[in-house]
Amino acid sequence: MKRKVLPILLLLLTVVFSIVFIKNDMVSSSVDKTDIAVLKERHKNYLENSPFKAQSHLSRKERKSLGLPPNAYYEDLYEMTLDPSTGRPMPERLMELKQKLKTERILKRSSGSDGSTPWISRGPSNQGGRTRAIMFDPNDIGNSDPNDDYNRVFAGGVSGGLWVNEDITQINSAWTLVPGIDANISVNVLISDPNDSNTFYIGSGESYVSGDTVGRGIWKSTDGGATWTNILGGYEGFAVAEDGSDGFVLGIFYINDLVARNVNGTTELYAGVASAIYGPASNPRNYHGLAEMGLYKSINGGTSWTKFDIKHNDGSFKNPSDIEIDINNNIWLTTTANSFGNRGGDIYKSSDGNNFELVTTIPGNNVRRTELEVSSLDPNKFWVAVNNNGANLFRTEDGFTNIIEMPEPNDVDEDIPAGDYTRGQAFYNLPIEVDSNDKLFVGGIDWFSTNNNAATWAQISKWSNNNLLSSLTVPTVHADQHAIIFRPGTDSKEVVIANDGGVYYSANIASAATDANAIKPRNRDYVTTQFYYGSIQEKGARNGDDIAGGTQDNGTQFLINAANSGTNSFVQRFGGDGAYTEIHRDGNYAIVSFTRNFHLYTNYPSFSTSYAITTDENEDENPYGSFINQAALDQNLNILYSNASIGSTIQIERTSDFMPDDSGPINSFLSNSIFDSTPDAIKVSPFTTNSTTLFLGLRNSKLIKVENANAISQTWTDISGPNFLGSISDIEFGKSEDEIFVSFHNYGVTSLYYTGDGGLSWRSIEGNLPDLPVKCILQNPISPEELIIGTELGIWITNDYTVNNPVWEQAFNGMSDVTVLDLDLRASDNTILASTYGRGLFTGEFTANSLSVNNEKDQLKRVKDRIVTYLRIPSTWSKSRYSSTKYRSLITEVVDSFICLNDRT
Repeated sequence: MKRKVLPILLLLLTVVFSIVFIKNDMVSSSVDKTDIAVLKERHKNYLENSPFKAQSHLSRKERKSLGLPPNAYYEDLYEMTLDPSTGRPMPERLMELKQKLKTERILKRSSGSDGSTPWISRGPSNQGGRTRAIMFDPNDIGNSDPNDDYNRVFAGGVSGGLWVNEDITQINSAWTLVPGIDANISVNVLISDPNDSNTFYIGSGESYVSGDTVGRGIWKSTDGGATWTNILGGYEGFAVAEDGSDGFVLGIFYINDLVARNVNGTTELYAGVASAIYGPASNPRNYHGLAEMGLYKSINGGTSWTKFDIKHNDGSFKNPSDIEIDINNNIWLTTTANSFGNRGGDIYKSSDGNNFELVTTIPGNNVRRTELEVSSLDPNKFWVAVNNNGANLFRTEDGFTNIIEMPEPNDVDEDIPAGDYTRGQAFYNLPIEVDSNDKLFVGGIDWFSTNNNAATWAQISKWSNNNLLSSLTVPTVHADQHAIIFRPGTDSKEVVIANDGGVYYSANIASAATDANAIKPRNRDYVTTQFYYGSIQEKGARNGDDIAGGTQDNGTQFLINAANSGTNSFVQRFGGDGAYTEIHRDGNYAIVSFTRNFHLYTNYPSFSTSYAITTDENEDENPYGSFINQAALDQNLNILYSNASIGSTIQIERTSDFMPDDSGPINSFLSNSIFDSTPDAIKVSPFTTNSTTLFLGLRNSKLIKVENANAISQTWTDISGPNFLGSISDIEFGKSEDEIFVSFHNYGVTSLYYTGDGGLSWRSIEGNLPDLPVKCILQNPISPEELIIGTELGIWITNDYTVNNPVWEQAFNGMSDVTVLDLDLRASDNTILASTYGRGLFTGEFTANSLSVNNEKDQLKRVKDRIVTYLRIPSTWSKSRYSSTKYRSLITEVVDSFICLNDRT
């Protein structure tokens, strides 16, 4: 959609004179009851007029033809989490909250409340998640064997933190999480200082998929990556135009690129600060970092920064895409499209680091992301990859006096068009690099290389054995390529690769065109997988845990009979994007899901028989349901209920008789006049066993109860609470079908409710919970007063939801602020499975007193013991003994304990 482009001055004046500043209350997100009716109507209007509505059920083919990302998860997420007051999600509110919580955690650790590690990482230990940033450690030199130099590698998950591998050349080498920085930081770029090998910089935030992983600007380490400080960026405020059309999130969130240049012993640091629209291309939308967008420079290690005046003709700043340093130490800058509708493709050059000259503009009608690669041998030779309704490649041999368009590689995969090796994802995966001999490498879905200016291309990886790929003898490497780096001192022979499947290594990349073993994964203990759903099998505790989950681009992962209660290797039985997953409690079959309403039956654990059971077998032609679809299995009657809505038709598909000894799946559809919005939560009551009692949590605030859902005729009842507002994210039961807990996805709403009478009356149990989306909820069956919830910022717990104002706090031990999308309980031993979006799967355990992640009684005992120890210090001890390190630490710990407990009480 075209939109009028305003001059930057006019825009800024509009912001100054017509905005309403919103101050975020970090203590409570409750909404005044008098506003509920108004906000419900506003919320309804936002959903009915969603800018994503027209494209919500387009097929993959249709999305590609319109230049839309194939992954529509974030369009659903936008609608599910929007604040009914503003009409848009408000993830920037989490920035201030994260910093506040981080300070509280420091107090809790010093008071002894973080002494145990009850949340245990389960993996997958053999499957990495989406990775964009990798770097050889410049300090790993001077080893007794020169072949051991530059073995150590750092890598960062897009939502999974910073990791280090001590020897990337060894197939069994393991990764460890770097503890000195947020464990779920969004790492987009990672570099070192050319004048100080112990100084590292991280550029955080992935602007290419706006709203998925919001970063916090630039982080710096001066001790070789052990500890980190945020030196630029973060949330600074929010403003919204009076007409509500646009929101402006102030601050620096996304760093598209970061380079450090050595100028006579002085380091010049250049940062490409990107703006991104969180939301649709039309109203309503949030602009992240709109005023801050541009190219920045620092000559004092990031203490202060200068912004370059590089603008479009309308006065808006250009959005940096890529920054490079050529062999003559010149700085080069490329641009991508900005939030005002201006195209990308501009290429700038600076010799002095102070003045940038526009050298050329890449041709094309819709040029956006632009990646530049400089020659290792010739200062006038460059290569360019651009996103222009697909991918296009260019080169110049005379410093851009002339530009030559290059033939693209033709992937052997028949499903990847000959004219676009990125398969419509050039906005997302567009790496281009040359080695020390100017051999060119480009990545899309797969990797390709050429040493003759694209006269011929060699395909050097394949993502699967689909169609013609099965006959191609090259390494199998996960799809969606993001980076390739060359190990120093090996003449570009050895490389490390980053993609949506984590990290890969090649000891001889030159042989990859003919050697299927030339590239191997290096994902041991690199636990950065992004899970949507998880399931822990009820009987697994007898002979080891059985766990499964659906992931972003890493299929459905299974762990069977795990002997190790810690991190484990998983098996990917089904590829692509995994979604809803359920292992039957008897352990004889599982339901596995792909995107949309595409669900499989598979016998478990042999997987010898698998077949589709819902009608949406081909989402390219028949895209029912949500991208990551909602479903629930009646384990008593073996009936699957799934969201099969399409367009204005809101319906549930009921699938029965899908077992191998049945005649075949019987598919029917359930609908009702009160069922009038997308179901974002589906739950089968475990208390009704001879029929199905189904509960549906809708996007428009409704909670629907469907009795006899398995029968021809059903009874539909709206049991919504009068103050419900937002999109229901989860429905869980207490000790009976009358005890129901409900959570909500949205910002700016009351997120938690409880009923003890089947929905006749409801009360808020939100208490002091901050304003953040809640994804799932679970009750402690041993101590029913205790609840835990999964949120955008990890697990939270209340020891007693029955009081008037429940007290919630983070149960962070062993985990982090990572988003928790799903919680599952194994009732036989009260084991909890937490599915996170970026740190894999975790297990914890409910106990009689409290969830072990935060035992209040244990903390009080620790504090008491420390106070008693302090009071027993002999008064005859000298002053010097009093000030010894041991007792200064003890005194500090006691004081911090008092502060922490005082804050809580």
